[in-house]
Amino acid sequence: MKVLMGHFTLESNEHVEGLTELDSFNLKFGENLVQAMHVGDIFRNNNIDIIPAIFANGHSARVLSKEAYTYVHDKMLRAVKENLKDLDGIYLFLHGASKVEDLPEGSGERQLLKSIRKLTGPYLPICVVMDPHGNLTEEYVSNMTIGRCYRESPHTDMTETKRKAAKLMVDLLNNKKSLVPQYRKLPFVLGGERSVSSDEPMVTINKKLDEIEKDDRILSASFHVGYLRHDNFSTGSGLIVVPSDNAYQEYAKKIIDELHDFCVQKYSEFDYHGNALDVAETIKNSIERNDTHIVVTDSGDNVTSGGMGNNTYLLKKYLSLDNYNGKRLLFAGITHNELFNSLLEKKENEYFEVELGTNTDELSKKIKLTVKITTKGNLQQIFGDTDSYGETLKLSVKDKPIDIILIDKSVSFAEMHQFKAANINLEEYNIVVVKQGYIFPELNDYCDYSIMALTNGPTNQKTESIVFKQIMRPMMPFDQLKLENDNNVKE
Repeated sequence: MKVLMGHFTLESNEHVEGLTELDSFNLKFGENLVQAMHVGDIFRNNNIDIIPAIFANGHSARVLSKEAYTYVHDKMLRAVKENLKDLDGIYLFLHGASKVEDLPEGSGERQLLKSIRKLTGPYLPICVVMDPHGNLTEEYVSNMTIGRCYRESPHTDMTETKRKAAKLMVDLLNNKKSLVPQYRKLPFVLGGERSVSSDEPMVTINKKLDEIEKDDRILSASFHVGYLRHDNFSTGSGLIVVPSDNAYQEYAKKIIDELHDFCVQKYSEFDYHGNALDVAETIKNSIERNDTHIVVTDSGDNVTSGGMGNNTYLLKKYLSLDNYNGKRLLFAGITHNELFNSLLEKKENEYFEVELGTNTDELSKKIKLTVKITTKGNLQQIFGDTDSYGETLKLSVKDKPIDIILIDKSVSFAEMHQFKAANINLEEYNIVVVKQGYIFPELNDYCDYSIMALTNGPTNQKTESIVFKQIMRPMMPFDQLKLENDNNVKE
């Protein structure tokens, strides 16, 4: 048997000007693709040959250019066409949060799967693994045979989920079934920072999903948080339930209806993760607390959700302080491509004047600084990606206990391998400011206390303030919703 494998990831934030081009992607082909998807051994150990198509990882950025998407789309389609007569199935990772320039469908993933289905017809097994922070439609889910997303946010179960789905697909290929997943849209929009899996109601919802999957009649059950950084008819949370056999289609519909009602009743429990404070409270708390290590996340410039990492607002606020209570600060990192390139030939440990900030908006205003380069290193991405994305420069500010990791690409420093590659020793710092929303696990283990600063910017965490025109209505938190069998009106 033969299975084609492919990967396409991008979270497109339309609140950031400009387009994402192909050079922002980490592209892999052949055996490099197979290794990056972490499931090759499962297929090969079951005597299934792998046909690698394209691995295209754009992480989080702007809306995707038409030209860049066409390249990824056509590479995937060509691989399907050239191997169609030999294919027994297709295994894909499709994030679910891309938006493509001038694409009527909006989502590149939905268009890609639709195009693949036109080639394969309705019955060739297609397994799709997804990030929970992606948007679904009924048509999109109907084009899958198996659809499954991660449970955990942050995504500590990425590899586990991919491998689980691969094993389900192997069983499907051996047992020759044409399954039809069930989909239900939920009437609410959620931000990732209000749906962390270690908090309620996600703890209870995930337990419910686990219970559902213990039933032999159900193959898989998923809760999709959704993605709210671009306006689209698909925006909002959703559910997928996959029956283990077509004989259980009606049962799967019953289960997903019950799951829908269960999740709607839990809506009021979704709240910010951890210590979410406004800017003034963030600075006061972080400076005055006696904890050895504090992590502050600049949530309005969350690079893991498409922010550009160029916001200098928090840096300016900390620079204005006279008393740092003996603390050393690290900003990891700030993106300024033009400045970064101008400093590559500078000698280390010699002071010079710079203007840090892209002046893109009020939040990225230029700041005049006297700095010296104290360390150079390599730039790496999150989720264990140790490929080199470029270089890093650590700038030390004169007469201030503040260091800044200057980078030329939008990357969120969330994992220890990134700091190590940048030649940064986190033990030297008391306050570390990063471009994230919810704090990632390794940073959470490192620190004694964390604060999510409710900053403004393209990833503003106040969902209620985001303007949507194309979404399904009524939709919470924007509309009131009268629940069945409930005399109260939920908001």
